[in-house]
Amino acid sequence: MNENILRAQVTTRQMKLLVEALEDLCKQLPKNPKLYALMAEAPLDHIGRMRDELDQYLEELKHVPAASSQAEPV
Repeated sequence: MNENILRAQVTTRQMKLLVEALEDLCKQLPKNPKLYALMAEAPLDHIGRMRDELDQYLEELKHVPAASSQAEPV
């Protein structure tokens, strides 16, 4: 379970970085729309794959029992 949580966190951070890169690239859109379209294609593909990975991690976490509200004895 902890591994899926860690992977989901890492994937989310990577997605955030790609979105930030697209935002920076978007500043160039008015200057050269064709170049923007070409340059944005790969990050958008990566974000799509990461979204699928994140869906998989979160789906697996849905089936993990919730943590008990009371601490268990050691």
